[in-house]
Amino acid sequence: MWNVITQATYDVHLYQSWYVRFLSHGVFPAATSWQYPPGAAAVFWLPAQFPGDYLHDFALLAVCADLVVLIMLIWRACHGGSLLGAFYWTVGVPLAGPLLAMRFDVYPVAFAVAALCVAGTPARRGVLAGVGAMIKIWPATVLLGLPPGELRRGAVALGATTVAIVGSFVFFMPGAFGFLAHQGGRGVEVESVVATPFLIARHFGWHGVVALTYGSFQLSGTHVALAGYASTFCLVLSVIAAASWRLLIARGRLRWRPEFQADAPLAATLLFIATSRVLSPQYLLWVTGLAACCLAAGRSTQRPVAVALLVIDMLTTVVYPLGFAPMIAGSDLMTVTVAVRNGLLLAVTVWSCWLLLRASLADRGSLEYATEVPPQLARA
Repeated sequence: MWNVITQATYDVHLYQSWYVRFLSHGVFPAATSWQYPPGAAAVFWLPAQFPGDYLHDFALLAVCADLVVLIMLIWRACHGGSLLGAFYWTVGVPLAGPLLAMRFDVYPVAFAVAALCVAGTPARRGVLAGVGAMIKIWPATVLLGLPPGELRRGAVALGATTVAIVGSFVFFMPGAFGFLAHQGGRGVEVESVVATPFLIARHFGWHGVVALTYGSFQLSGTHVALAGYASTFCLVLSVIAAASWRLLIARGRLRWRPEFQADAPLAATLLFIATSRVLSPQYLLWVTGLAACCLAAGRSTQRPVAVALLVIDMLTTVVYPLGFAPMIAGSDLMTVTVAVRNGLLLAVTVWSCWLLLRASLADRGSLEYATEVPPQLARA
C-alpha cells in the first residue's frame, strides 16, 4: 500500500522540487523531465503561495478546479443542454483514481470545458483554448468543432493568446522553450499503445529494458526505435486527417452539425492519444472531460464512446497506481490489463472517428439542420 501511495504522490513532489529549485528563482526547470508549455509553471507556483503543505494545497486546488468543471457542466445543462454531462463527470473522476488530485491535468480540462460549455463566441473559445494549450497542448483541439466560417476567428484568438502568454514568460523567465527539446527526446513510454506488443513479447523471449528516462518509464531494446518512428508517423497522419476533415467541412464537402462542437475535439484527442508514443494515465482525464462536454450538449454522436471511456478509466486505475510496479516488473496480470486497456482504447478511437465521419456523411437533404448555428455563436 505504501508503494501505491508513493507512486500516486510522486509527481506532486516533483512539482514541488521544480518550484523550490527553479520557479521560485524566476527560471524554468532545466531538468529533462520538464516537458510542459510555460503556462504550467503558474500551476506549480500557485500551491506554494499558501501557508499549508504543498501536497495538501495542490490537492485542494485541484479539487476546487474539479468543482469549477462541475459547475460549468451544470451551467451548460441549464442553458439548453443536459445534466448527463455533469453526472458523467461526477462518476468518471472517481473511476480515474487519484489522478485528478495528484496531477495538474484538471486545469487544462477546466479551460477546455469552459471553451466548449461557457464561451459565447468563437473568439472567447479561442482565448480559453489558448490559455489551456499553454498548460497542456491538447485543449487547442476544441477549435476543430467550430461552425464553418468561425474557425478563423477562433484560431486568431488562440494564436494571439498563445503569443501573449509565451511573450510574457520569455520576457520574465529564461528557458521558456526548453520543454520542446525535452519533449522531443522522449521515447516509447511503457503504457502507450505502441508499447503493448513489446510488453507481451517480454513473455516470449524479447529482452528489452524498462527504465526511467525523461520523467517516465520508457522501453529500450530491439525494434523499439522503429516503433517510435512508426508512432510519430501515425501521429502526423492523425493531424493531417483532422485538418483534412476540417477542410472538407469548410468547403461544404462534408456536413457540419452543432454537436460536432464537442464531438470533434473528443475524437481528435482520442486519435492523438492512441497514436502517441507517450500515454500517461492522466491523459484519460482529458477525454473524460471532453466526453462530459459531449453529453452536456444534449445531442452527441459520442454517447457510446463516453460509456466505453468509463471502462477504460477503471482499467487505467488498475494499472496506475495499483499495479504499476508489477507491470514494470513484467506481471502477467498487469500485462494483460494494459493490453486490454490499450486494445479497447484503440477500438474506441476508431469507433469515435467513425461515428463523427458517418454523421458528416449523413444525408445532406436537411440543409437547415446541417447549417444550424447555436445562438451564442450567431452573435459572434
